[in-house]
Amino acid sequence: MRPLHRPVRSACLFGFVVWAMMIAVPAAGAEGLFEQVNIGPVSIGGRATYYDPKDASGEWYGGAQVRLYAFRFLAFEGSADYRRNDFGNTRVHSYPVQVSALIYPFGTMRLAPFILGGGGWYYSTVKGPGNFDDTQNRFGFHAGGGLQFFLNKHWSIDSTYRYIWLERIESKDQNVVDKKFNDNGHMITIGLNFHF
Repeated sequence: MRPLHRPVRSACLFGFVVWAMMIAVPAAGAEGLFEQVNIGPVSIGGRATYYDPKDASGEWYGGAQVRLYAFRFLAFEGSADYRRNDFGNTRVHSYPVQVSALIYPFGTMRLAPFILGGGGWYYSTVKGPGNFDDTQNRFGFHAGGGLQFFLNKHWSIDSTYRYIWLERIESKDQNVVDKKFNDNGHMITIGLNFHF
């Protein structure tokens, strides 16, 4: 059996997370899913992050997110994560800091879909063959969407999908020749948020 291509694998993972959220939702009752929820203007939360770059294998990591709700159709998110990837003989530790705008087309209903887009700064340490050791600051854009379920006015869970466009990672190959690795990829997050 052939393995699934990465975009299909990432879409399946995101679909599974959304499906799991939908299973947890019936407690609100079907009619309650479309009611607007009165939440505070700020939320903070922790999240699990799965990142699958083009030239390396996907892994789970951790991070945190803060959201500022400008009004019920728009929020701004700041997030920080940690991730480590191996590109052949090159190991990269990255600390992504992202800023995103979240648009809720139907407002902050109990079950609220949203679209998102933004940019990020990626502080990365790179170690490779031939004693290659470098620090690289990269910038990248991202776009995607997500689904948020407001359990009550103080708690919510969410899942997002982002595609990230990043500058390439510079390193060396086994022959100590300059090499660049493609770090573009699919990012999925699952978060638990406290609103106040």
